Amino acid sequence: MRAAKFFGNREAAVIDVPTPSPGPGEVLIEMRAAAVCGSDLHRYRHAPSDPPNTHIPGHEPVGIVRTVGAGVTGVEPGERVVVYHRRGCGRCAYCVGGNVMLCPNGQRAHGFACDGADADFMVTDARCLLPLPARFSEEEGVLLACNAGTAYAPLRRLGVSGCDTLAVSGLGPVGICAVMFGRAMGARVIGIDPVPRRRALAAQLGAVATLDPLAGPVGAALRQVAARGADALVETSGNPAGHAAIVELLGIGGRAAIVGMGADRPAINACDLIWKQFTVTGSNLFPIAQWDELLDFVTEHAVPLREVIGEVLSLDAAPRAFALADAATAGKVLFRW
Repeated sequence: MRAAKFFGNREAAVIDVPTPSPGPGEVLIEMRAAAVCGSDLHRYRHAPSDPPNTHIPGHEPVGIVRTVGAGVTGVEPGERVVVYHRRGCGRCAYCVGGNVMLCPNGQRAHGFACDGADADFMVTDARCLLPLPARFSEEEGVLLACNAGTAYAPLRRLGVSGCDTLAVSGLGPVGICAVMFGRAMGARVIGIDPVPRRRALAAQLGAVATLDPLAGPVGAALRQVAARGADALVETSGNPAGHAAIVELLGIGGRAAIVGMGADRPAINACDLIWKQFTVTGSNLFPIAQWDELLDFVTEHAVPLREVIGEVLSLDAAPRAFALADAATAGKVLFRW
C-alpha cells in the first residue's frame, strides 16, 4: 500500500509499505479521507539530526472498516467511521470516563507513537472507532475528527455564551472552527492572526473584528472593539507571543483556554494572572464521550465546517500537501481517496 513518510528537514515522500493486518481487538480501516494537522508539522520540520520517528503520519481519518481482528464485537465490515486520535488502555478511570486523551497507561497517538492515517489502510483499536452518520460528508468527518472537536471542547469548558466577548488567537483550522462555534454559542467573536487570508475568512464567518498581532500592541487594538477586554479567550496559535498576549487581551476576571502547542515553551508570567484574577486552563483534544454532543451541535446550528477546507489532494501529492500546510497560507489541506 502507499504511505506518506517524513525524512526530516521538510522532506516528505510517498513509499510502498506492507498492508497491516489487525490483531486481537483491532480493525483494519480503508481510508476515504484524511488531512494534515498543525501538530503533524512538528515532525515534518524536524532536523535530520533529530531522533527519527518512522511512523506513518496522520490522525484525522475517515474510512471504511474492512477487516476485524479476533475478539472484536459490535463492528462490522463496511461501516463508515472516524478514528479517534489516541489509543488508551481502555481500562483506567480516564478511558472508561471517555477522557482517553488523559490515559496515563502508555497511550499511543496515531501518527506519533503508532502508524496513522496518511496511507491506503490503517490499523487501530476497535474502541477508537466513532460512527460517522450519513448526514456528514467524509470531508466533514475529517474536520470533526480533530479540528472541530479540539475547538469545541475548550469553548464548552469555558462556558462561552451570548454574555461573552470571545477572542480567538490563531486562525488556522482549529481557530476558525472556534470562531464558528463561538458565534453559534452567541458570543461576540474577535479573531487574531497575522495572515490576512485567515483574518478575512474569520470575518466572513461572523467575527465582529479581526486583528493583526504584528501591527502593534494587540491588547490596545482589542480594547478599541471591546473596552473591558475579552471575557473569554481560546489560544490556538501555539506561539509563545500568543501565550504571553493572553494577559493583555483578557479583561478582569477573564478566562482562557490554551490549545495550541508550538515548538517553544509557552511564555506567560503566572504573577500576571493574580492581579486580574484570570482563570487559565489547558485543553487537550476532546473527550471521546463528547462525540455525539459535537455532532448534534454542528447539525442544530448548521455550522459550515466545509469553509475550513482549502486544498483537496490525492495521497500521491503528499509532499505538496505538507508544504502547503507548512506555509500556513492555505486552508485545511485534505487527502481524498
